[in-house]
Amino acid sequence: MQYFTIIAGLIGGLGLFIYGMFLLSDSLKKLSLGILKSLLEKITSNRIKSMLVGLGVTAVIQSSSATSVILIGFLNAGILSLAAAIAIMIGANIGTTVTAQLIAFKLTAVAPLFVFAGTVYFFFAKKQKEKNKGLVVLGFGMLFLGLAMMSLSVAPLAQNETARNAFVSFGKYPVLGILSGLLVTVIFQSSSTTTGMIIAFASAGLLDLPSSIYLVFGTNIGTCITAILASIGGNLASKRLAWGNTFFNIFGTLIALAMVPLYLKLIPLTSGDIARQVANVHTIFNVINTIIFLPLISFFVLFLNKIIPGQDYTKKEVKYLDQNLLGVPHLAIRAVISEMVVMLDTCAEMLAKARKCTANFSFKLRDEIAVDEESVDEMQKSITEYLVQITQSELPPKYSRMVPALLHSVNDLEKVGDYCENIILLSQRAYENDLQYSEEADRELQALFDKTERIMEETRKAMQQNDQEAAAVTLDIQKEIDDLIGIYKINHIKRLENSVCISNAGLVFNDILTDIERLNNHLCNITKGILHMGKR
Repeated sequence: MQYFTIIAGLIGGLGLFIYGMFLLSDSLKKLSLGILKSLLEKITSNRIKSMLVGLGVTAVIQSSSATSVILIGFLNAGILSLAAAIAIMIGANIGTTVTAQLIAFKLTAVAPLFVFAGTVYFFFAKKQKEKNKGLVVLGFGMLFLGLAMMSLSVAPLAQNETARNAFVSFGKYPVLGILSGLLVTVIFQSSSTTTGMIIAFASAGLLDLPSSIYLVFGTNIGTCITAILASIGGNLASKRLAWGNTFFNIFGTLIALAMVPLYLKLIPLTSGDIARQVANVHTIFNVINTIIFLPLISFFVLFLNKIIPGQDYTKKEVKYLDQNLLGVPHLAIRAVISEMVVMLDTCAEMLAKARKCTANFSFKLRDEIAVDEESVDEMQKSITEYLVQITQSELPPKYSRMVPALLHSVNDLEKVGDYCENIILLSQRAYENDLQYSEEADRELQALFDKTERIMEETRKAMQQNDQEAAAVTLDIQKEIDDLIGIYKINHIKRLENSVCISNAGLVFNDILTDIERLNNHLCNITKGILHMGKR
């Protein structure tokens, strides 16, 4: 019966502690995330400044895991360099030790007051921001209540010699202690949670200082799992950051193992309270690692590039819009057309990838198309701004008439990119819901893709060479496509009636037909402009 009471108290206390930690961290993130993201975006290559920002951010939101996830998002978006991100992550490892220092204050006696105050504030607050402040106080109180429950529950085990020897064995066998700390942290995905448990057990007399030291070393390695999981599916820079943080803590642990005699000699001098000693071990471990590794970040980046080689699929840069050409209108217009051809070529690549994904969906191709779509958007913006700059000079009538047509055409190209991305997103929906097209539907799609690729080829000729014949060919192909889409939609209804294909797959098929139709309409808007038809 006594063991049941111990286990129930331990589990209940741990639950309270974890939920309190979650409330505290989550509410602090909601209160400060906008400011923190803005701060992180302004980071420069100064490694000390980056490290201090990482320390400050993590100390505020009480979660190095959250900081690592934000950093990985920034790396995927190309906002941060890998060197700056590593410096921030190193600082975050120090920042997360603030939690352990707070826990070591053992505010268990006043914890119920925090719970009451936080609850009252939450229920009486009108605005969500004010409610989050209440949740911060409530989480803080629950954290210490959970800690008190854990300590009281396991206290009887301190009188049991077998149990005491089992916990002390972590200090006799360093590898066992490190692996145990690592494993528990991987399970909870939070070094603060594991450190809180270590403090609770140490306060109850179950863990001595040597055992606590090795467990704390393990928690620092185990907490890296969150960044590794977050980097899955990200770019190479995010993977390098996740593994860089892991290697940082592994190398730091190897160095710290050689310094354990020094730890055992100096840590007791910092405080007579075992809880504070554990918190200080956690802090000093990360401070020493930072002092050692911060000056070596450049070499660390080279090391990571070696063990995780390769280059990410990157955005296409604008290359023809030279500011020096603005004074010569015909050259500036020629530069715009050259850039629009690059834009069309990018759309053609997107269409080819989308076509592959209708038959065999690939997340890699989806991610590449997302990057291509960003490239097309940026090209549109750059070309539009360049055309506006061209109009600021006095232009011959011929070129004055061309500028509006080119503005229309660049917007059409941007829409073509959008529809290519739509097609791949529809293909993803079909893949994730295990939707299969009938053989006939698949043949119809391939026929439309063939004709669309032909329109793109002829549009390229028409744009690049002002080829009237090629422009006229696109309109003939568009008519063929419109006729085929009409026939294919009727065929689709017949297949539904005959149960040849299921309705959900049919909906995706129908949406792809619509996207192909609209995509070709925008391509032909461009060629109509070249033929001086319609509004152009």
